Amino acid sequence: MYSPSQMKVVLLFALVGLAACQFFGRQPQFSSFNRFQGSRGFGGQGFRGQGFRGQGFGGQGFGGQGFGGVQPDDVRGRSQYYFSWRHDNGRKYTGGQAHGLCTSLGGGWQPVGISSHDELQYINSIVGSNRLEYIWTGGVRNGPGFRWINGEPFNVVGWSHTGGFGIPQPDNREDGQENCLAVLNNFYQDGIRWHDVGCHHPKAIICERHI
Repeated sequence: MYSPSQMKVVLLFALVGLAACQFFGRQPQFSSFNRFQGSRGFGGQGFRGQGFRGQGFGGQGFGGQGFGGVQPDDVRGRSQYYFSWRHDNGRKYTGGQAHGLCTSLGGGWQPVGISSHDELQYINSIVGSNRLEYIWTGGVRNGPGFRWINGEPFNVVGWSHTGGFGIPQPDNREDGQENCLAVLNNFYQDGIRWHDVGCHHPKAIICERHI
């Protein structure tokens, strides 16, 4: 027979053992995925199994297109091209909005720069074959001339010989505020040619990315 003090020790071990069994018996229900959900991701947000969706212009995601942008509509040499009218039901943008659309695609997209005769002919063919009235490019005023905001050399020109004032382009006729470069499709019966235009006018845009 146990003495009263020994009985207390035996009873104490029994209680400890019972508690341990109850604790370890619950553990299998906490899977590794559940423990991961409890951790916090970038910016304090839990991932919880959700896939990444990049945000495009206007807050629209490009899920499934790959990180950093969308798939191009055409590829020529080391350039990829994205045609806005094929993705937004023909929506038109101011110059600033057009720039924002291209850069929001991620992965180095910018409004198109035209730096060779071959590219000039290609862009003109896109405008003509799609029956577009006009598009924005990435040309912006730089002092008395223009430059491409994507850094390409401005060494090819396709300016029109006429415009609203009937004089060669660029003419900067809108109160000296024609700071964007557009391609117009026979707007002044001059064929598909370049015009300097006020950036507040709405147009479609061709975006370009170098690869």
